[in-house]
Amino acid sequence: MKRQPLSQNARLACGDQVNRGLRRSALLGIPASILLALILGSSVSGPRRLTFVLLVTVADVLTFCGALRYLSRRQRGDVMRRYWFGPFSMGLTGLAWASLALIALPDARHHADLRAVYLLFIVGTSATNVVGAAARRLYYFTSQVPMLALVGIAFIASGDRVTRLLGFAVPIYFIVMTSLHHEVHTVVVSELRLQEQNDEANLQLRQANTQLSQQALRDDLTGLANRPAFMARLDAAVAAARREHTTIGVLYLDIDRFKVINDSLGHAVGDMVLAEAARRIMGIVRGPDLLARLGGDEFTMLLDGLHGGREAVAIAERVAMVLAAPFAIAGRTFNVSASIGLATNLDSADDGEALLSHADAAQYRAKQGGRNRIEVFDIELRESIQRRLGDEQELRDALTRGEIVAWYQPEVELQTGRIVGAEALARWAHPERGMIDASKFVPLAEEAGLVFRLDDRIVTEVVEARAGLAAAGIDPRFRIWCNVSSGQLTRERPSERLAALLSVVGCDPSQIGIEITETAILPDVKAAALEIAAAREIGIKVALDDFGTGHSSLTLLRSLPIDRVKIDQTFVRELTRDANDAAIVRSVITLAHDLGLEVVAEGVEDPEQAQVLAHLGCRYAQGYLWAKALPIEELTRQLQQQPNVAPTPRTADHRTGATAIVAR
Repeated sequence: MKRQPLSQNARLACGDQVNRGLRRSALLGIPASILLALILGSSVSGPRRLTFVLLVTVADVLTFCGALRYLSRRQRGDVMRRYWFGPFSMGLTGLAWASLALIALPDARHHADLRAVYLLFIVGTSATNVVGAAARRLYYFTSQVPMLALVGIAFIASGDRVTRLLGFAVPIYFIVMTSLHHEVHTVVVSELRLQEQNDEANLQLRQANTQLSQQALRDDLTGLANRPAFMARLDAAVAAARREHTTIGVLYLDIDRFKVINDSLGHAVGDMVLAEAARRIMGIVRGPDLLARLGGDEFTMLLDGLHGGREAVAIAERVAMVLAAPFAIAGRTFNVSASIGLATNLDSADDGEALLSHADAAQYRAKQGGRNRIEVFDIELRESIQRRLGDEQELRDALTRGEIVAWYQPEVELQTGRIVGAEALARWAHPERGMIDASKFVPLAEEAGLVFRLDDRIVTEVVEARAGLAAAGIDPRFRIWCNVSSGQLTRERPSERLAALLSVVGCDPSQIGIEITETAILPDVKAAALEIAAAREIGIKVALDDFGTGHSSLTLLRSLPIDRVKIDQTFVRELTRDANDAAIVRSVITLAHDLGLEVVAEGVEDPEQAQVLAHLGCRYAQGYLWAKALPIEELTRQLQQQPNVAPTPRTADHRTGATAIVAR
C-alpha cells in the first residue's frame, strides 16, 4: 500500500522540530569541542587543537544563526517551503568535527588515546543526529556523510594498523546508524501523520461544536439572536452598566394583529413578514446594540451605551418608521405596525430579567392603548405591575384555599317562568372584600396562566353540585351549564376530563352542558368541532355563547355540532327600543329554529323584554328579572319550591312570529 505523503503542515512541523534541535545542539557543540581538545592534551599539538575548536565554533555559530532565523520566520507565519541553509550548516558541522581526524592523526603521539576518545565522540554524535534529525532525512545525511567519510579516510590512511582497521569499520557503522535512523524517522513521521489526523478530527469537532453553539443561540427563521443569547448579553450589559454607571435600555416589539396575517395569508407569508421586519430593523441597529427574536412575532433590542432616555425613544421611533413602509410579499402589499415598549436601567431594574419584564409591560400597555404606538416604562406602570403581581399571588392562594366557588344564575322557561337550568359562574369569596364577580378576576387568571386551574375548580364543583341535586330529588331534566375558557377547548380536551369526572362522581352527563364562545373556537375550528362532537357523544349538551357578537357566528352555526345558541345581552338590552336589535333577535331565533337549535336570551332585566322574546319564539332566558347568580343552597331551595312539572314544549310560527303551544 502506497504511503500518503506528509501534508504541508506536517512537513513544516518536521522542519520546526529539527531546527529547535539544531539550536540546542549548536549551543552544546562549542563547549563539547573545547572539552575534547582538553582531553586530547599533549597527544595533539596546541595549534592543531585550536584550529579544530575554531572550525567547530564557526560551524556551530552558523548552525545556531540559521536555526534561529528559521524559527523566527516561522513564528511570524512564513510557510518556508524551501530552506537550504539548515542542511548546509549541518554539512559544515559534520566537516568541522571530521577535521579533527585530518588535523590530529598525523601529529598524534598516542594513537590509542586518540582512537578511544574520537570513536566515543563519533558514536555519541551519530546517535544524537539519528534522533535529532529524525524528522528530516536530509539533515541527517548532510551531517553524517561528510563526517564519517572523512573520518574513515583519515583512519584508513593512518600508519597505525588498528586505526586503519577501524577506518574500514566506519562504513559498516554508518550503514547500521542509517538503518536505525530510518526506523526512527518512520516512527516520527507516523506520529506526525497520526497527530495531523487527530488535529484534523479535533478541528472538525470544534467547528461542529462551534456551529452547534451558534445555532443554539440563533433564531432559525431570521438569523437573529434568540432568547438565551439575548438574556446572556443583557445580564452582562446590566452588570457592566451598574459598575460603570452607564445607561442601557431594552426595546420590546410585538407585531400588531400578526395572527390575522397568519390566519388569512398563511404561516409561510407570516414567516416572510417576520424575516422582512427583522431585516429592516437590522438596518438601523447601532454597533453596540443587539437585536433578537424571542419567539412568534416578538422582537427585543438591547440598547447599549445610551446618553439618556430620549435617545432610546428616538431609536424606538426609527424602528416604528422602518416598519411603517408597506410590505410587498407573495404578490400582496399590506401595512404592518408594531406596539413598542421601552425600559431603561434608570427605572431601577435589578437584573436583565427585570429590565425585560419592564419593557414587556410597557409593550403590553402600548397594545392596550390602541396599538401602533410607543410606551415607556414609568413609576405608574411599575406600581401597576406590583399590584398585578400581588393580585396574581392572592388569586393563586385563593385557588389553593378553595375561595373560588361556583354560583348559579337560573335559566327559566319564558312561557311558564319555571327554572329549567342554570349557568355556573365563578365567584371569589374573598375574606375581606366579600363576594367578587368573575369579571374582576378571570382576566387576571388568563394573564397569569391560572384559568385552567380555575376552570377545573368550577367544573368539579358543578358536577358535584348536580349530583347533589339529583340526590335531593330535583327534576333530572335540570341542566347546569359550564363555561369553557379560550384555549381550553383544543388544548385541554374538556370532554375527556368531564367524562372521567362524571364517572367518578356518579353524575348523568345529560345533566351537564358546556358553553363555548367564538374566542375559544376560532383558533382551530376543526379541532373545536371534533371536541364538541366528542362531548355530545357522551351525552353533554353544547351551547354557542354570546351569539351575534363575532364576525364568524353564522359560519360557526354551519360548522359546529351544537345544541343551542345564546343571544348576547347587547341585543337584548335595546330589544324594546331599537328596531334593528329586534330584527336581529328575530332573525337569530328564526335561523336557530330552522337549524333545529334551542335559543336562550341573556341579560333579560324587565318584563317587557321577556314578553317580546316570548312573542318572537324564544323559549328560554336568563337575567336579573328572575335572579342574579345564587349559591347552590339557595338554588336548591328555589328548585324544591317549584312544582316538578315537565317544561312546556313549543315551536314558533315563523310566518306570524306568534308562539304556538303544541303537544309533545
